Amino acid sequence: MFEFALKTFTWEAISALSGIAIAVIGFMIGRGLRRRELRAQKYALIGEYRREIMAFSKEFFEQVAEALALRDNDPREPKTARRLAEISARLSGLADTGRFLFPNDLSRAQAGDAEDGPAFAGRRRPPLNAILAAHLAVEALRRDGDKVGEFLSLSMVQLRKTGQPLKGPVRAEDPFYLLIQSRRCYLNAVVPDTFPRVWMSMFTTLLGPVERAEEAARG
Repeated sequence: MFEFALKTFTWEAISALSGIAIAVIGFMIGRGLRRRELRAQKYALIGEYRREIMAFSKEFFEQVAEALALRDNDPREPKTARRLAEISARLSGLADTGRFLFPNDLSRAQAGDAEDGPAFAGRRRPPLNAILAAHLAVEALRRDGDKVGEFLSLSMVQLRKTGQPLKGPVRAEDPFYLLIQSRRCYLNAVVPDTFPRVWMSMFTTLLGPVERAEEAARG
């Protein structure tokens, strides 16, 4: 019976089966190429996004560094007061500019969230909370009396909202501590989500594990 079935196959049938096999193989190859193309597009987009984030982050770090450089200055001295006012304004501007890179999370948006407009609907993302914390810490440096404590408290609230750990001991009454922590919280909120693991492994291969470098230094 098996031999009889084989005799029923003609060249046309074999050709048809070959065509089907080629089509299936072509489909699988095309699907694989499409996946590679999508993966390449994804990494290209992430690469472009990271370049924008790095430029934005550089501006933020520079403003924090300028504020920290004024640690030994009298904030009431006119020149220092002007610099603090400029830094505060720039940080406030970065918190708004950052909405283009870190738009609000709309997954928990409610009807009343958009009172200030659609750009403000939803929940602010942690990187912008960190920038606001820095802005409020600088504002605390510019204030006198009870206002100092008010802005320090507001800065700490924004740091807590990032969900990132604060380096102990926590000094909520020190605006310079809050500035340093705002930078740490920003890094912890941004780097892991914008640095694909495949890139991380590439740097591990290129630079070698840190332990190996330390051993080489000791040797």
